[in-house]
Amino acid sequence: MKIDVLVTTMHQQDFSKYSQMNLQTDAVIANQANSNSYAEQEINGHTVKLVTTNTRGTSRNRNIALCHSTAEYVLFSDDDLVFVEGYKQLIQSEFANHPEADAIKFNLYNISSTRKISMKQIEKFEPATRRNMGGSGVWGLVIKRDVLIRNNLYFREDFGPGTENYCGEDTIFLQKLVNAKIGFFRSPIVIAGIDQTTSTWFDGHNEKYFMVNGKILASIYPHIACLLAIRSAYRFSKRSDCKMSFIKTLKCYFSGIKSLHRARRGSKEDRL
Repeated sequence: MKIDVLVTTMHQQDFSKYSQMNLQTDAVIANQANSNSYAEQEINGHTVKLVTTNTRGTSRNRNIALCHSTAEYVLFSDDDLVFVEGYKQLIQSEFANHPEADAIKFNLYNISSTRKISMKQIEKFEPATRRNMGGSGVWGLVIKRDVLIRNNLYFREDFGPGTENYCGEDTIFLQKLVNAKIGFFRSPIVIAGIDQTTSTWFDGHNEKYFMVNGKILASIYPHIACLLAIRSAYRFSKRSDCKMSFIKTLKCYFSGIKSLHRARRGSKEDRL
């Protein structure tokens, strides 16, 4: 089983991330900096590629990593993950036990002692659905690379850190996987730890946050986005960490939904 760990990072000067993350397989390190270069090194018998570009945006960086992978399976990771010993064997065993699986989202544990991780722990092996993948990131997702190619699956580069729409890229991508009707599952097996003490993009539940989330809803659920926005705005209005009223929150959601719909109409007119 050949696995490439696809690492998104910034401003790296060398291959030190490989050991810092306790990587034990081949890897592609997509490194956004202020130059363009390619380097390759063998570490502990594994091929590690360092692809440096002057581009910006997490989604674009993930797509760059995908383009440089030649392995049978790819494992998505950010540079703040630390992998457990023997993660390749754990992954290999789970796929062997479930030959129907094209993709498996594995569990992560919390490294931070001061902040909980945003995603819920996976309690059992089960199919991945719209509902149970709703609050998940792509970290720890292992998928057959040919499945991505055959289904034309990639990250939307207008969403995610480094873009105007600073989040939602993983949510949109995971929902694409669900819609593709592939063998997509979740596993309780832990393969890495993550520290979410700090965020590169989240600065509170403010107007921009809800506008961007309106765009995310419109992207995933174009026909029922407004109904989902009403439900979500009501739930946020009851939360202590949200200082905006239900009406103001809902207006921001609707503004984001309308913005994405206008962009789609414009794109269709351009093609005509």
